[in-house]
Amino acid sequence: MECPEAKPLLKTPTAQLATNGGSQHPDKRRAGGHGPTLADEVEHLLPGGAHYGALPNAERLDAPSPEQKHSRTPNAGEDAWGPYAPAISRWERISGRAAPPATNERGRLATAFVEWMMGLAPGWVTAVPGLTRAAQLKALGNGVVPAQASGALRILLDRANVGSAGP
Repeated sequence: MECPEAKPLLKTPTAQLATNGGSQHPDKRRAGGHGPTLADEVEHLLPGGAHYGALPNAERLDAPSPEQKHSRTPNAGEDAWGPYAPAISRWERISGRAAPPATNERGRLATAFVEWMMGLAPGWVTAVPGLTRAAQLKALGNGVVPAQASGALRILLDRANVGSAGP
């Protein structure tokens, strides 16, 4: 059961982000019995996304013009991040880095945004020479979020009582 105070979080990056046939509106993905992907949410629900304002089997809503789409990155807490504004702002504070644009120049999920979400150093994957966008998304989707790995190791070490005088 979901907590009523729970704030929406963006989906976890997965390895198939660039190879699953492209994004779909999250409602259409759910109607097909699947959960939306990070690309679905960014490209359809955030201004600047390639399909922002498009609804499944419906006319486009008030989507920004191409000139407006990529004019600037939303600031923390702005309506442009929609329901994800608190999560974006919180991660900016924790990481000490401003969120990069969520979309690239074509309105698709930006690999630098995924890298930032995971808490990786800028360019950790995106500055590797010769990697295509698809290869970057696959590497990021197959990667480990350092903060999660650290937390998991702490839990495991506590359970194992490492350093204790036990047997």
